[in-house]
Amino acid sequence: MSASEQSGGLPGKPVFTRLPKPSQTPVTVASPMMAMPPVLTPKQQLVHHSADDWEEFIYEWVLALEEAGYVDVVGMGGSNDRGVDIAAFLTPDKTDGDWHAYQCKHYGRALGGAAAFPEILKIHSAVAESQYRTLPERYVFVAPKIGASLTQDLAKPSTLKAKFFDWTDKNQDKLTLEYPGGMLERALGLAHGEGFSRFEAGNLDKILTQHAATPHHVRRFGTPLPDRPARLSAPPEHTPDEARYVQQLLDVYGEKWGCSTTSPHEARAHAKAGPNLQRQREAFYCAEQLRLFARDHIPPGTFESLQDDVFSGVAEVEEQDFATGYDRLKAVLEAARNMQLGANILLRVERPDDRKGICHQLANDDRLIWVQGGEQ
Repeated sequence: MSASEQSGGLPGKPVFTRLPKPSQTPVTVASPMMAMPPVLTPKQQLVHHSADDWEEFIYEWVLALEEAGYVDVVGMGGSNDRGVDIAAFLTPDKTDGDWHAYQCKHYGRALGGAAAFPEILKIHSAVAESQYRTLPERYVFVAPKIGASLTQDLAKPSTLKAKFFDWTDKNQDKLTLEYPGGMLERALGLAHGEGFSRFEAGNLDKILTQHAATPHHVRRFGTPLPDRPARLSAPPEHTPDEARYVQQLLDVYGEKWGCSTTSPHEARAHAKAGPNLQRQREAFYCAEQLRLFARDHIPPGTFESLQDDVFSGVAEVEEQDFATGYDRLKAVLEAARNMQLGANILLRVERPDDRKGICHQLANDDRLIWVQGGEQ
């Protein structure tokens, strides 16, 4: 779907807007908040979020709800959202099919019926006026705090429905002005025939637990990175993903010790090339494990920034004249191990072989070449 989409020509039609992807801010520099445990817990920090920041936080969470089976998640157009801040689609038919709605509310006080009932009316009006074809299967209010009375009402749909119509009766004159030309009657007519079990409150503790498993949590709350899992071991046989850097190493061993440049098995059997190749592959997989760790816990771009920093630090070493590619390989790996890097947050979980492995990742992409020109 394009950055914005509007189907049909009805006035006031909700506009699907692509919210800025939260993953576009790599954590390439560790902020002071990341240097120590945050003074406030994430739950406490959320109280101080702006309304926009709160909606972005909920968007990050909804994006991560893989178990819900969403095919797309979009924002729904600011002040004309028709009762929906974030829509999550279960089919390519979007709001014409099965979908879920999330209404973000961030007030200094707990969310109560006075704020929830107008949103319930909006969503029924939107469907009654054919601005959405169907009501969402789930309609979730998400707020830093949900009032006790509303929480109890949401747990008993019949009571919620009764209180909603009591509210509309008491505000009949005002609502008629807001929904003229029979719109109010059509919305209430639809609501009368529908169950209210679709309306629910998001559990903030559960939301935070699920959000903590996303790449956005560290950036948003400044929490420490989790521990890295155990190292990935290099598989016995080379995989297609290793093809280029392993070939570059075979070129090194062929030049240095006369090994075959086409047979990894011959190199593995060599007294010196074999152990060296195994060490390089273990380092490559160590860096691969760091890449996967970054993918799961930090916004995209953070690991790539670390790769770029390593490349910047070794590129001029790689460009120097060496008698053999083996000499170049050793010099580059030593430079990578000894260089001073910036404040990339991944350095907090770095292992000794990561930088060496990153050099092989760069060689895998031909950004580093061990045997050059007339050396071979």
